Amino acid sequence: MKKLLLLFLFFGLFSCMESDREQYGPDLSERFEGQNIVTDANGVHYPDLDPREVYCGPGWGSKFCKFLRKYDGTIWADSENYYSDFSDVKFSNFFATEYFISFFNLDGVASYCEGWKVGETTYDGKKWNIEIKQNEWDVLSFDYYYYGSGKEIQYIKSYTYEVIDGLLHFSSTDGETFIFHPSEKNYSKDFVDTGEIIELEGCMFY
Repeated sequence: MKKLLLLFLFFGLFSCMESDREQYGPDLSERFEGQNIVTDANGVHYPDLDPREVYCGPGWGSKFCKFLRKYDGTIWADSENYYSDFSDVKFSNFFATEYFISFFNLDGVASYCEGWKVGETTYDGKKWNIEIKQNEWDVLSFDYYYYGSGKEIQYIKSYTYEVIDGLLHFSSTDGETFIFHPSEKNYSKDFVDTGEIIELEGCMFY
């Protein structure tokens, strides 16, 4: 009789534990119900990752960087842009360098180039931080937090690059808008028509 009573209590306790587990345990399949599943550049799904987050940058590798992977090594130019210091732009997929975007200003007297990386950068006494906000097949946007030489943020800008019909559309939160065309220039140092190349932080000439 005692054995039957103990057996009954055991099954009763086990049933309660299973009931509690079903009621309160995490259900990964429904955690982000109604939202898209995170997919990497190879089309592999990651249902355990929160699709509201951006998994592109240090610590994640390049497989989640859809835009940067698709347009890795592409260079775009805006020959009619007279207001930007760096009218040519190149994207990188973190393979050979930690920098994800480069800017060029090629001039007959002196040419400049620089690159930006995701995360915190301190260069020549100035500090900034970059955080990617959107990373899709044809859209890349990121926030640029500029500190200058102090510890407080001086300003924040958001930059968006979107490829539409083969053209690169750029916009920023301070009202800048430009359209870039695929560039056919030779960006090798041996072919740049300039008297001097000034390489700033992250410069990526061939």
